[in-house]
Amino acid sequence: MNMTIPGQGKVIGFYGPDAQSLVHMEECAELIQAISKMRRNPNDEAYENLVEEAADVLVCIEQILEMYEIPDHHLQQVIDQKCARQEARMDESLGRNP
Repeated sequence: MNMTIPGQGKVIGFYGPDAQSLVHMEECAELIQAISKMRRNPNDEAYENLVEEAADVLVCIEQILEMYEIPDHHLQQVIDQKCARQEARMDESLGRNP
């Protein structure tokens, strides 16, 4: 996934980290609702809503990374660990030894 999300420092500075944290929680809740709607009744409207809410959450994640000064390499390290752990669980479930 190679997305370009413009720097969000201006938004964070304008609204403040506390207000943006509330927005982040609300956007995550909206994504949860969009996923649920897509599972119940997959159609073009549900799909477009899902894409919009996913985009909102990706923007929020960029803001979180800036607000808490989380470097890309640290995030990537944790992503790699989580993906490796998931792969190992799947292999174990299939009776394979990694």
